[in-house]
Amino acid sequence: MPSRGTRRILVSMLLLCTTAMPAAGAELYRVELLLFERLLGEPEQLPDPHTAVSLPERGVPLWVDSQWMPEPRSAVDADTESDAPVERVPEILALPREELRLNNIARALENDSGYRLLAFTGWQNPFPDGYRTAPLVVDLAADEAGKQRIQGSLQIERRRYLHVRASLHDTRLNEPALDVTPIPRFPVASGLILPLPRYLAPESPAFRETATRLTENRRMRSEEVHYLDAPTFGLVVYFHPITKENGDEEEEEEG
Repeated sequence: MPSRGTRRILVSMLLLCTTAMPAAGAELYRVELLLFERLLGEPEQLPDPHTAVSLPERGVPLWVDSQWMPEPRSAVDADTESDAPVERVPEILALPREELRLNNIARALENDSGYRLLAFTGWQNPFPDGYRTAPLVVDLAADEAGKQRIQGSLQIERRRYLHVRASLHDTRLNEPALDVTPIPRFPVASGLILPLPRYLAPESPAFRETATRLTENRRMRSEEVHYLDAPTFGLVVYFHPITKENGDEEEEEEG
């Protein structure tokens, strides 16, 4: 569950967003995704923290500052099940931050010492019925050294409602200290036994541990702010339907 501080920030910002229902048949939406860290959050007691996080082999980079690249073949493959949505590649062209409804929440998080804003992106994309995005890949450093990373993927699907499927992991690089192993003392010609210097044993390989994870498939109502929670980080999602009249896009005046 969100902390009291998180709830206070989000509740105050929710009042700035309208809750009107989307126009019937609306397919063009503005998507807004905001990722943040809770600096005082405690890692979970996970049964399998050492299990490696597997990033999708195919997909679209959403928030990636690593060497991840989709595999050379086609970016997406059609589902084999005839009644399943076909994955498509969205065109993510980031909109100016000041045009986004979640900008107020972003500013509040930036001004709160208990949180760190990690990523904030908004773009427009058609979401017709039966549409599902290819995995939107996340592999993002949460600290300057890159020892802490948010890794995983998101998918957006349109059925009767929009759905967001999140699979994100807060991973930490575990770097074991060098083992110091004593060398046995050996006799020398004088008959004395001298201690020899200790030496460093080979370093154990570094590995990543999962501190917390967020795995959720959430139904999203348009023009409502949705919060997906993990103990050490969170994701805020907002969809705004866009209607076109006389060739011009019309949206309600920003709050």
